[in-house]
Amino acid sequence: MNLDKYIEDLLYRYECVVIPDFGAFITSVNSAKSNQDGVFVPPSKSISFNSKLQKNDGVLANYIAEVNGISFDEAMKIIKLSVSNFRDMILNKDDITFDRVGVISHNKNILEFKSSKTVNYLKQAYGLSNVSISTIKRSRKRSFPDFTKYVAALIIGFLISGFVYNNELTKIAEKNIIAYEKANLLIEEEIQKATFVIENPLPLVKMIVREDIRVFHVVAGSFSIEQNSFTRLNQLKSEGYNARKIGQNKFGLFQVAYSSFYSRPEADIALAEIRLSDNKAAWILNKKIN
Repeated sequence: MNLDKYIEDLLYRYECVVIPDFGAFITSVNSAKSNQDGVFVPPSKSISFNSKLQKNDGVLANYIAEVNGISFDEAMKIIKLSVSNFRDMILNKDDITFDRVGVISHNKNILEFKSSKTVNYLKQAYGLSNVSISTIKRSRKRSFPDFTKYVAALIIGFLISGFVYNNELTKIAEKNIIAYEKANLLIEEEIQKATFVIENPLPLVKMIVREDIRVFHVVAGSFSIEQNSFTRLNQLKSEGYNARKIGQNKFGLFQVAYSSFYSRPEADIALAEIRLSDNKAAWILNKKIN
């Protein structure tokens, strides 16, 4: 099974997508900009590859399992088979192509990654494209011979029409510039919130919960052995976290949370702090606990 489509989907939502035991695709946000030719480029995500980030965070396997209706272990078998093929290709010095993501090539015993430029993975910039602003040249005033009043009126009419047309072009260009600036400001505001989890752009089933229930959980880990989940729970409590068990997921894994919150903004702030101080693989789960 090809991993390309799953990686492409996850790049819209996450800052980092890890292929266990192989490497990770990392995204960074680029602000909108313009060049000397007057072309405005919308904000975007650039993609890089780091072969040293190989620790399994469960994101890719969980997504494959969810999409295909299979177990977590079956999804991991698919990933391991793909990784084995990747390593064979590296030994043979063949390029590894991830459709709409990029190409990993072998150059003098060093892996090099060249990202694809066909897709903008920044959700806030969806539908925006490059805009070129043309220079509007206005003609100089010229003296008119003493024609009849009808001919003079006709010429003046043409001049007024041209002026209105040029003015409309200028207004359209200004509106485009304002649109790009608004998009750029929106992105900067999102970055300042220090959250690394992007709302899912794909059609998923959302749970409706009461506002007075803590339904946003910062997940510390998922465990196939329940005793391991108790060990992690006690460790977090000893470190001062208001940790709790949040039940089993549909794959039968026992999940433990650092803490639970009433609102998404509270959970986002806690997630940012936890990723900086303890666990880069932490993530947010929206789930009602009975």
